Amino acid sequence: MSDAVAMDDLVDAMSRRGAPMTPESALFIVLQAVESMKGRRVVLDAGGIEVDESGAARINELCSPAVDDRETQDGVATLLETVLAPAPATILELTARLRGDAVFTHSALASELAAALVPLNRGAAQRMLGRLVREHHRPARPEAGAEAAADADEKLTQGLDEKGDAKSERADATEPDATVRDDWDRPAKKGPSTAQALLVLTLSTALLGAAAVFLWSRLRG
Repeated sequence: MSDAVAMDDLVDAMSRRGAPMTPESALFIVLQAVESMKGRRVVLDAGGIEVDESGAARINELCSPAVDDRETQDGVATLLETVLAPAPATILELTARLRGDAVFTHSALASELAAALVPLNRGAAQRMLGRLVREHHRPARPEAGAEAAADADEKLTQGLDEKGDAKSERADATEPDATVRDDWDRPAKKGPSTAQALLVLTLSTALLGAAAVFLWSRLRG
């Protein structure tokens, strides 16, 4: 299977991309691996389980033969604890049952794993695993630092543009409009002449003098 990815490689790749494998995904992969044993006793290994782009999982020669059912189910417990470290509570409950006194046959072990996935939509689960494998084959996304730098550059450029717009608006606000410029071009109105000013001053003085004489005569009388 040229497009298949080993389970341990898939787990590592997902962790590097910041999306660790979920318990549901790991459980479904292991369930398919157990079902693919077809009655054989095998010690599962993360490097010996392959998932292809259709989402189907099967085992290869890296999974060693097991002595009995006990060794098989202990191997399943160890595998789940390893790929999901730190294991969530649901997985810890399952592995505790697998390490308990009860020994499960091949079919009973598969049923135990399926019960932990209830409700289980096999078609949807396989499509999801297939998508994970296809994502694994795609080039990795840029480093977070590069993305942050690109964001910073974009924000800086945007900030500079906004500052430039603000400066233009301020410049436009200080520039006189056509009406004001038209007023500037008009000739200024002339004020009163010097002769007219002297005449007004003389009349004012005469009136003040006459008023003073009138008031003085009234006070003496």
